[in-house]
Amino acid sequence: MKSTKRLVMIAMFVALVIVGGFISVPIPFTDVQLSFQTVFVIAAGLILGSRDGALAVVIYVTMGLIGIPVFTQGGGIGYVLMPSFGYLLGFPIGAAVTGAINKRLKKVSRGGAFFAALIGMLPIYAIGMSYQVLIVYLHLGKSLAAALGGLPAIVVLAVKDAILCGFTSALYPALHRAMRAMGMVEKRGAKGYARICERI
Repeated sequence: MKSTKRLVMIAMFVALVIVGGFISVPIPFTDVQLSFQTVFVIAAGLILGSRDGALAVVIYVTMGLIGIPVFTQGGGIGYVLMPSFGYLLGFPIGAAVTGAINKRLKKVSRGGAFFAALIGMLPIYAIGMSYQVLIVYLHLGKSLAAALGGLPAIVVLAVKDAILCGFTSALYPALHRAMRAMGMVEKRGAKGYARICERI
């Protein structure tokens, strides 16, 4: 893939991750907000691949840390002391893991994409939840019980994100075919991998 196409795809996913963070729809009868940020991070890994998917998310996080208000509550280096910052730290890893697993699958399929997406979600939530507890307990000075008390709600959010990733995975084969037609993706070979956005 030519350099221009690659840069356009990376820029597109940077924009999608930013927009996904600002989309927040209340789910009726719950305290959970429907957000699309995690699913766009996972989609970056599926479509761009491990390297470029992670790069798109790193660009997003860097933009926020240098003060551009792309995070849900603004931006700036002080964001590292917010309980939610751990999820931002996990985003590049989640995209990289998703892309790496998807690359090794023998064929393009909804089930394979969903499997890669679920595994990619693990580091996001593992890092995010751990960071949240540490900040609430050590920085905000709350009790350990209070710090741990918010975790059940996070589990609900994880289930929500898994469902959204399921919808994304259902669309993935069609997206892959469209990208192949545009010359953005190589056909999977006998060794079972797809090179996405790797030709500079």
